[in-house]
Amino acid sequence: MKRRALLIASGAWLAAAATHSFAQTPKAHRRIAVLLPGTEEGYRRSLDSFRAELRNLGHVEGGDVSIDVRWANDRSEQLGSLAAEVFARNPTVVLTASSAAVRALQKATSTIPIVFGGSTDPVALGFVKSLARPGGNITGVTVLTDLLPKLVELTRQALPSARRLAYPVHERDPAHKFTLSQFGPAARKFDFDPLLVPFADAGDLGSAFRELVERKADILLVPILGFFNSQMNQLVERALKARLPMVSPQPTYAEAGALLSYGTHPEGNWRRAAALVDKILRGAKPADLPVEEPERIQLIVNMKTAKAIGVTLSPVTLLRADKVIE
Repeated sequence: MKRRALLIASGAWLAAAATHSFAQTPKAHRRIAVLLPGTEEGYRRSLDSFRAELRNLGHVEGGDVSIDVRWANDRSEQLGSLAAEVFARNPTVVLTASSAAVRALQKATSTIPIVFGGSTDPVALGFVKSLARPGGNITGVTVLTDLLPKLVELTRQALPSARRLAYPVHERDPAHKFTLSQFGPAARKFDFDPLLVPFADAGDLGSAFRELVERKADILLVPILGFFNSQMNQLVERALKARLPMVSPQPTYAEAGALLSYGTHPEGNWRRAAALVDKILRGAKPADLPVEEPERIQLIVNMKTAKAIGVTLSPVTLLRADKVIE
């Protein structure tokens, strides 16, 4: 009896030890690489939203996942070499933003999953075959393609007497051709004289704003491109100093001091990108994950800025605004 009891006890101990050992076995570790075209300051809020949503979905940074971030600091010529560095570490999935960064990663791999946190028109740019069925190794979150024309319409409504609508051109971003092709027709449709001003890098900001003043621009419309996302605070500061109304499809601009914005908040887009990354980590293929469109679009008006630069907005704009910053 003693021998039998000893065997039973030993068996129970071994079973418990095995169960404990299994419970302590860590989850498979996956590496999430992040390649961003701009600066840490420009993408801090978006990246924080991505990390927070991953935690909500049950992933622990330093536990089952690691996040390796690389910054191009607005030097688009470095994206190719940075993409090579990213893939040299064999990541499970890559998160990125801006068409230039997606293009660099696309050239470097056709197999490792890539998720973008925002793209103007991924079908036109050749990143996916369709929004419903991407068909390759790339998927993500897109902004609506009609945001810019609608913003031009709202700008005309807000400032009915304005005539010269300026648009910054950043040729290093592959998406600039698409946004530019929308801007010209929309500006003419709503009776604006379009002014195109080139921006190559951060060093051009001073000369570009001098040109805007010399050419008597009435409004500056800043599109959603990676470079302008990183330079937002400087652009807003210079526009305020020049008393030049600034509008953008990106809500963070109005929150930072631009006159108004009409679009979807990037933090929401990056939370949805985190959900796509989560699905890939759990075995889904980017080819089968539809590109997601934004759920909420807001018109934000900054009345504090309007008063500071001496601009009177139409009452209709204030009535239509989803949010007014006083």
